[in-house]
Amino acid sequence: MYGVAGTQLTTPLFVQSYTVSASFNNEAMVQDESGLTKTQRYDDRKTELTIEGVVKTAASGSPAPALGAVLTFTVSALSAYPSGTASNTFTGVVTKVEEVGSSKDFVKYKITAVDFEGVSPT
Repeated sequence: MYGVAGTQLTTPLFVQSYTVSASFNNEAMVQDESGLTKTQRYDDRKTELTIEGVVKTAASGSPAPALGAVLTFTVSALSAYPSGTASNTFTGVVTKVEEVGSSKDFVKYKITAVDFEGVSPT
């Protein structure tokens, strides 16, 4: 797949790029007397989405969502969990907003949101 065509975001940005990463929030391991890991357990799957974009129109106030806001983003790529049941639509809580300015470029925003397996974003 090429480019980011087909992405939809609930914020007025031209999406330039996005990154979806998956990890576990809880990792527990047991080692024996020699220090070798004998068992492990992974729980609480977490998905993190980072979007970079350029503002579509000049608007009053910030075009980026506020910290703690719910963000919905539909991606046109494979799921972060190829063998799981996750969909291509991400809904999570905004945890970080960055504004990046340059004298030779448009102002860009970098928005990071997180979704935990057992939490419904509200």
